[in-house]
Amino acid sequence: MRKLVHIIPKPVLFGLLGALGCVLGWAAGEPLLKVIKPPAAKAGETALGQPAAPVLVFSNELQKRLQREEAKSGDVQISLMWDNFNDLDLHCADPGGERIFYGHKRSMSAGELDVDMNARTPYSSQPVENIYWPTNGAPEGRYQVWVNHYSLHSPIDETPYTIAIKQGGKTQEFRGAIRHGRTNLVHTFEMKKAPPPDLAKLNQRQPPALKTTLVIGLWTSLLAVGMAALIVAAQNFLLRRALFNTRSAALVLGGGVLAGLVSGAVSQHLFALGANSVAAQLSESDAERVLPLIIKAGQVVGWSLLGALLGFGLAFFIPNLPKFRAGFAGLLGGGLGAVAFLFALAKSGEVSARLVGAAILGLTIGLVVALVERLAREAALIVHWHENERTVINLGAEPVILGSSPEAHLYLPKHKGFPPITAIVTFRDGQVHMENKLSNSTHTLTSGNKLQIGDLWIEIQTDTK
Repeated sequence: MRKLVHIIPKPVLFGLLGALGCVLGWAAGEPLLKVIKPPAAKAGETALGQPAAPVLVFSNELQKRLQREEAKSGDVQISLMWDNFNDLDLHCADPGGERIFYGHKRSMSAGELDVDMNARTPYSSQPVENIYWPTNGAPEGRYQVWVNHYSLHSPIDETPYTIAIKQGGKTQEFRGAIRHGRTNLVHTFEMKKAPPPDLAKLNQRQPPALKTTLVIGLWTSLLAVGMAALIVAAQNFLLRRALFNTRSAALVLGGGVLAGLVSGAVSQHLFALGANSVAAQLSESDAERVLPLIIKAGQVVGWSLLGALLGFGLAFFIPNLPKFRAGFAGLLGGGLGAVAFLFALAKSGEVSARLVGAAILGLTIGLVVALVERLAREAALIVHWHENERTVINLGAEPVILGSSPEAHLYLPKHKGFPPITAIVTFRDGQVHMENKLSNSTHTLTSGNKLQIGDLWIEIQTDTK
């Protein structure tokens, strides 16, 4: 095991462990995200009265399908999606009682069913339907929305569905399941005139729900803790230290949770609040175009901040790793992870996109932090454990402690007679100094000097380039 670890270059090792840690955090965090998703209704039950989740735009998967079918939007937009070949139909009654559905696609009030799928071949396994009223064209009054399971085109009868309703500057999402021949009343809402402009802006600037912000922060914290835990454990493994002690475990857990909460709150809360403020200054059509860009920018900033905090934090566990350089490297790694997440989001579903983004986040942060350690090296202490097994420790102003203490950077076995602090090595003004506690002497060492401590050899290197 140790030989294998020593064969792998440290940047590659840290990158792989960072990716694995984030994937473990992703697996633990996915169930947590269900807390902020609306519950699905049971078959045959109405979704009326379910708590709806207000969001800035439709979910990514629904938005992709609507764009694929060139669906239109306006003052009111009602969209339905499901995931099999069956024919589900979207119905809506306008305030005048006129029902829009596949058999009556346009109403006198200018409402239109412009996308209707799976009524005939070719059937789609990712269908969508859409009803909309154009901008400034939706009448005031009461609207009712139904879903009908019209026909079976697959062996699956009970079909889960999602309906999103946009009106009055907000979006609500409802989920349920329906069997063949049934019709579910999904939602009833009132369309009213927009409030005066100042009031509308004030309403739109209300911050997003605290629960959503907290859940996103905790999900991000799990990524941070998973990645930091494996990288710190690997660092300690290379130095023959215990993988964790009480202090290091508390720092990893506390620091990871704090970094996750801060970065998650920035991306979810501050940018969502800013998006609402920007939306208040724009027309609806402009807001539809600008809001997704603001949200994406928030995700990039949030993940970049997470990377910066983790890079800075890891410098407390790696001797003489420059903290601000490590933080900047983590910033770049987090940004790359965010870009990967957004790219995967455009190509696949949200769950798989979060998996890909989390893995690349951990990979890039672990990789760049180890590279910064290597590039910042002015002098090094090389520990030769056995043939083809060695560990390199950066030397600098921060003392590198050798001994049997749990706090020692390089662990020397207590059962072999080594005291808690056996030696202290520093690098200042171009010179390496070693304070030998066994002989109570101090030595100035030069590049190439080798010293035997017990059954291992240490070597000094100052010409690291």
